[in-house]
Amino acid sequence: MGKYRADLLSFDEDRQVVEFDIGRPKKITGSRIAAIAGLNEYTTEFKVACEIAKLYPGDPPTKYTEAGNVMEPKIRDYVRRNADAFIGKDYGGSVGIKDPVPKEECFYEHFPGKEPFGGMVDGYVTSDGFNAGILEIKTAKTRKGWINEDGTYKVPTNYLLQASLYCELSGLKKITFVVGFPEEDDYDNPDSWEPSESNVLVITVDGFPMKSIMNDAVRWYNKYIKNGVTPPWTEKDKELVDWLLANSSPY
Repeated sequence: MGKYRADLLSFDEDRQVVEFDIGRPKKITGSRIAAIAGLNEYTTEFKVACEIAKLYPGDPPTKYTEAGNVMEPKIRDYVRRNADAFIGKDYGGSVGIKDPVPKEECFYEHFPGKEPFGGMVDGYVTSDGFNAGILEIKTAKTRKGWINEDGTYKVPTNYLLQASLYCELSGLKKITFVVGFPEEDDYDNPDSWEPSESNVLVITVDGFPMKSIMNDAVRWYNKYIKNGVTPPWTEKDKELVDWLLANSSPY
């Protein structure tokens, strides 16, 4: 036990934290804010801190994430073609779907000047030509996480907070989630998958109030990232700590 240094990182095993030299950290994006708030069962605030501090580049892509990238524009176009039927009653006026600014044209950031927050949206819902809601596109292997026990639909908390952050940064109040449910074989051949009423779910909800969560996230950012120290790691972070020990030069 104790404290030892590896390149630019200092591992304090007594406190179970990693200290690092502060460079140009990444931003608190929608995919990170739920973990910072302790509301993401799939990742930890330690892992998010390592990503923001550029100590860890993020999980490598899988066939599921790569397939999702192929399916996303198909899903967006499918909703665009059926906008009146799917979301007309939720927004009113003449509804449409607006593509996001291409990531290469905005340097992978749709919210410049909103530090420490940022991120990229999947698109916007428009009403009479004006942005009226955030479009959030997901793919999932099962509907289980999207259905309540009584059969009504729900949005997983981490996804709701993700899109609600973008609502707040955009000055909007509504979110339309469009979820594609490919079969397992579709992930091996995503170019052949086509969205339809049987494999796509559309849910429009109000954005979650984010002011308090964002204020807490700023305090978290100031406490950890600005001071060059991570939150304590836990048993869930064992593989990441081992990775950091083996790959300790910030990328």
